[in-house]
Amino acid sequence: MGDDKITMGNMADPVLLNKIDKLFACGVGEYISLPQLVVVGDQSSGKSSVLEGLTELPFPRDSGLCTRFATQITFRRTQTANMSVSIIPGSGSDEEHAKKVRQWSKSGLKELSSKAFADIMAEVCTFFIQVQFMALSLTFFKVHDVMGLGNTDKKGDRGTFSEDVLRLEICGPDQEHLSVVDVPGIFRKTTEGVTTETDKKMVEAMVQRYMNNPRSIMLTVIPANVDIVTQEILTMAEKADEDGHRTLGVLTKPDLVDSGAEDPIIDLMKGRKHKLTLGWCIVRNPGQKQLQDSAADRRAIEMMFFRDKAPWNTLEKDRVGIGALRVRLQEILASKIRREFPKVRNRVIASLSFNNY
Repeated sequence: MGDDKITMGNMADPVLLNKIDKLFACGVGEYISLPQLVVVGDQSSGKSSVLEGLTELPFPRDSGLCTRFATQITFRRTQTANMSVSIIPGSGSDEEHAKKVRQWSKSGLKELSSKAFADIMAEVCTFFIQVQFMALSLTFFKVHDVMGLGNTDKKGDRGTFSEDVLRLEICGPDQEHLSVVDVPGIFRKTTEGVTTETDKKMVEAMVQRYMNNPRSIMLTVIPANVDIVTQEILTMAEKADEDGHRTLGVLTKPDLVDSGAEDPIIDLMKGRKHKLTLGWCIVRNPGQKQLQDSAADRRAIEMMFFRDKAPWNTLEKDRVGIGALRVRLQEILASKIRREFPKVRNRVIASLSFNNY
């Protein structure tokens, strides 16, 4: 797969990326579609592991912490290292709510360990609960209420998911310019006391809204060990992107595909069926044993798998492994932003002119 690092010439202009992110932070995305990479999939697709591999951030393993709201992760190359966390009010937020969530932020973080990341996620959930129930004067929340955002009674009266966006910005001299939005995974069945039909519909609507953005690139994550045609997320992607120009398919779990059942996946990867303009990539996520072994090298294990394991070793090297996927995404985002930014600028200017008229 070669060196995972890519040159600055392959990436989008950092100035354009910075402008796009500032527009996101100002809430312009609610009114004007902005170029972005969106990671979508169902809750068992391996989406979180793909995101962890792409960002090299130690995402908390408690699924309740990472799937309750969209998360925008932005990397910037700067002379000094710094990490900051903030909340962008969700689409349709009223002025009071928007003001409250913008008050929460953290900056000057020097590292983001798995525990620190989990603590931030938990604190955000607590903050969402406080904002949500402020009108009821509920000012005290016990530790077990931290994930109250994810618990509902039988009537589904408590909120499980939020429209607000958690924004992580990671800067430093060794960072590559990349911005990715992770949205909650869709799910087919509800869990009593945890999720409701209302939650299910809300998540589907949220994900579809991100996918419908005509300037978004959809990173559509699907397990290779299931029947691809039955995957709801692929149907949603086809609905939002009929000609397949904005969809990059990502297959996970090739190590779990039954022996003799690999041909349909190989056909997908080689464009012989369900062809996408941006094509397909395939990654091997760490197994549970490897996740528990701090000395395990994800990329080395993955590289060995695609080098030695047939028929996966017949695939193009620039389409296998997390490193190749990262390079592919950076190239796609660069191209998309260069092509779309003039349109965004014209829309912003037109909107400002209209409002000042």
